[in-house]
Amino acid sequence: MRHAHALVALTLFLTPLAASAQAPAPVPVGQIAMLPLPAQGQDDVVALVKTHWKPYFETQGSDSFGRESLRFGRFDLDGDNRSELVVMLTKAGWEAEQGFPLVVASWTDKGWRAIGWSWGDEDTLFATDEIRQGWRTLDTGTQFLYWDGRTYARIDKN
Repeated sequence: MRHAHALVALTLFLTPLAASAQAPAPVPVGQIAMLPLPAQGQDDVVALVKTHWKPYFETQGSDSFGRESLRFGRFDLDGDNRSELVVMLTKAGWEAEQGFPLVVASWTDKGWRAIGWSWGDEDTLFATDEIRQGWRTLDTGTQFLYWDGRTYARIDKN
């Protein structure tokens, strides 16, 4: 009888762990449309790019790129009615196994501040139904970006 109680207790103890390990993946609810950066304008996007990719943006090196290699999209990720910014670099040679590099940024009184980095494809970037600490999880096609309270943390998909 004592063994039966121990078995029941062990089963009850382990059951929540198994359930949480098999939690369903976040479901896409809105595609983040990644648009080409026009030849003029969008100075806020250009400022973010110059901050993080200055040695390569509009320079002459072998890894350099211009506006034609950038895609950007805006989506309200935290429900404050102000869109966050996603910028993706789509130049050949910058692509990795997980896709093209991208940055997620939030607006501050000093301009855009990077809050997450990942890889993805311009056609497979989605905001999902999952909200953590007020911020939507992103699905890049190859990775999930989960809000950790300060920034977006990357987790590879299977």
